[in-house]
Amino acid sequence: MRMKNICQHCHFLSKETREENTGRAHSFSLSGEERGDADKVATHWSLKCWMSVWDEGVAPHLVSRKDTISQINRRHTCFFWPHRPNMLFKAAEILQKRDREFEQMKRSNLYTRIALWIAAIGLLFGAVAKFLVPPQ
Repeated sequence: MRMKNICQHCHFLSKETREENTGRAHSFSLSGEERGDADKVATHWSLKCWMSVWDEGVAPHLVSRKDTISQINRRHTCFFWPHRPNMLFKAAEILQKRDREFEQMKRSNLYTRIALWIAAIGLLFGAVAKFLVPPQ
């Protein structure tokens, strides 16, 4: 069965807290237990997308944390990448970009192959037409 593309399964789901005196932010990946049940994330942490698609600390909590990461449809507005334990955010971002470029290259190669087939068929028809039409 295919995994749903929801924040709960996304590598970029993270939690963030800020230092009171400096305001400096600290972001971390969720543990497996927290990823399974968002209510286990302590209240001084705000959930967020590491790719800055959404941030619980910026917008008020309109829905529960569970709904935030497992129910809200962010189709076509996010950078979903399947969660891989122990992988850093930057590595996932680079791998995601590489995967996207590879998919674009495959699509481009498909168009090139189609164009070559069309050219080959055109040459074949040209050669057949040359033999069928007598010279004048």
